[in-house]
Amino acid sequence: MKGRNKYVKATWLPVIALLMLLLALNTCTRRPLEDDEPRQGAYLKVRIDWSKTSLDPLSNNNNGIHRVSLRFFPKDTRREVFDRYLEGNVTEGTILVPMGEYSVIVFNESVDDLPWWNEAITFTDVNSYNNFAANIVPFADVQRQQQFPFYKPGVGERFIVEPLHLASWSLDHFVVTEGMALVSQGEQSTYYISKEENDMLKAFTNIVMRGLTHRVNLTAHVENLASMCTGYMAIQGLASKVYMASAETVQNPATYLFTLSGRQYDTSSKNGTTSNRFLTFGRIPSSGAFHESYIILADILLINGDLLNPTTPLRFDVTNQFVLNYETDINIHLDITFQLPYVEGGIGVDDWEDEVITLE
Repeated sequence: MKGRNKYVKATWLPVIALLMLLLALNTCTRRPLEDDEPRQGAYLKVRIDWSKTSLDPLSNNNNGIHRVSLRFFPKDTRREVFDRYLEGNVTEGTILVPMGEYSVIVFNESVDDLPWWNEAITFTDVNSYNNFAANIVPFADVQRQQQFPFYKPGVGERFIVEPLHLASWSLDHFVVTEGMALVSQGEQSTYYISKEENDMLKAFTNIVMRGLTHRVNLTAHVENLASMCTGYMAIQGLASKVYMASAETVQNPATYLFTLSGRQYDTSSKNGTTSNRFLTFGRIPSSGAFHESYIILADILLINGDLLNPTTPLRFDVTNQFVLNYETDINIHLDITFQLPYVEGGIGVDDWEDEVITLE
């Protein structure tokens, strides 16, 4: 009997070992990868309202929107800043965002769209939520002297070009949790996540963009407008830098140069109005000893080729007119009035060829 028991035990040992191996293999079998990682991120719906800006989501012109950037700044500084985009449809879509805590800035186009922003806007501190800023490109000295030969810059005066349309929206605190990821992928009911998580799932469904660029409409009422060949204008004191998150500008005033265009005469056919419209970052902040001031200067070339030399310089303080409501993208209407002498004659081709202008 003792020998038989040993035989039975020996016979069953391989069977027992096999069963234990199968049990172990079954226990260690992994679920599919998508089941293990529903937490790669949450799918978030995005809806954008552009009505408070000068941008037109349906336009293909320079005030159109070609794509939208949602730029995420991780609170964990070891992680890199990244973008999600809406393209084609720039008013709504869905994006996938990894779990984590973020600050977010939404804006039209992208910091990488260099051909689009070329010679108009540059971006600085693009990886810092608080310091990320748009800067208007300086107006090149050679080009300025060629196009505005009569303007004499003040000491340290800075000149800028006209910016392109720009708008932004920001959210300082945003979180993507595992529960949000599961809910967004239909793996879990919203019943199992907190109210804050529910709110975060909807955080991008009511984005109302604010305009960072603002339209300026300037109208000049001119007596003897018929005497004017060209009105060279300069507006001093404009903002040249704006922070994307806060929409706040910087105390670094600059000058924008432009010419008056278009004419509307009254019944006398001599007097009338001329105008221009352009984009700007708007006002600069007043604080401490610094007070904002917006001055328009004019140089007028008459139709006989003479540069107007008035007894009193054509200088207009429009600070009180320069009113801006940052809640909406409203127009800034500036009105100035000046008088020209009545001049007959005109500038012919030969006159322009013979004229020599010395630049100082």
